[in-house]
Amino acid sequence: MNKNTKDSTKFPVHGLDREGPRVPYTGSLLGRADRNREDAHWLESHRHHPDTRYLPFWDLGVAMCRNPDPELYWCSLRDITDGLAIDDTDVFLGIGDDGVACFATLIDEATQRKLEEQNVGFVDARSAAAQLGDGRAAIVAQARSLLNWHSQNPFCTRCGSRTRPQMAGSQRACSNSDCGVVIFPRIDPVVIMLVVSADGEHCLLGRNPGYPGRLVSALAGYMEPGESIEEAVRRELLEEAGVSVEAVRYFTSQPWPFPATLMIGCFAMAEDLELDVNLQELDCAQWFSKKEVEELFADPDQEFSAPRSIAIAHHLIKHWLKHS
Repeated sequence: MNKNTKDSTKFPVHGLDREGPRVPYTGSLLGRADRNREDAHWLESHRHHPDTRYLPFWDLGVAMCRNPDPELYWCSLRDITDGLAIDDTDVFLGIGDDGVACFATLIDEATQRKLEEQNVGFVDARSAAAQLGDGRAAIVAQARSLLNWHSQNPFCTRCGSRTRPQMAGSQRACSNSDCGVVIFPRIDPVVIMLVVSADGEHCLLGRNPGYPGRLVSALAGYMEPGESIEEAVRRELLEEAGVSVEAVRYFTSQPWPFPATLMIGCFAMAEDLELDVNLQELDCAQWFSKKEVEELFADPDQEFSAPRSIAIAHHLIKHWLKHS
């Protein structure tokens, strides 16, 4: 195909100087109160304070009330104290608008069964995000990522000694005094980009071999060391689809707690519409017109399906449809 005439007014971005859309797993209702993490006396007194709220997790599923209106299940320490070793399994999440400290904690199987008898269920983070609004899913993302990180890092990567949580669960430290290394929660940056044609009328969607059903989505890939966001976008698109792009613009970002990814959403403008799909990376990739993309969202019986609203790709595509 021939190159299209480029028109920067067709590039659907807002830039860093304007607030992006609210996407799931963002906008937490809690203030992180990072200074309080350093205050051992404050932490100890609030861990055992009768007003302090605990959010239980079982097998990385979050506790939710089985009510008509979905809600997180917050409880007091006395409700779960027999089912956990509190110093080893809790993480400080922050402080609510009412000034109450909030923690997340892992519970044992007996406590899980006890809570389920009280009409409490344990829901995976994807299902929770689909049910919760107003920033509550962000609390789930924070808690799940931290609890999973703690469970995956019981030993020091330098000397092999046991590690222990510190700073209210925001760090782990080696127990070997001769080593003393401190480790921090891992966050994996991923660029996810919607490539648009120069005239703004088409976007590129692809299908990863691991995608469920008939899903197609914006292309994505992990950033590499020594690489800027823009460089990662260009490299991934060239590797996966053989697409060269000119302008790259940041859109918005999203924590993705599976296990601890930061999705960095971008738009990219293609130099032309030629594709050279890497079938070791993708099952397929193709250009979709606006009408075809609208049909993906409107008609579930299409050959392909669109990303769900919990995914940043959904919001990239919707923004392109509305603003390009």
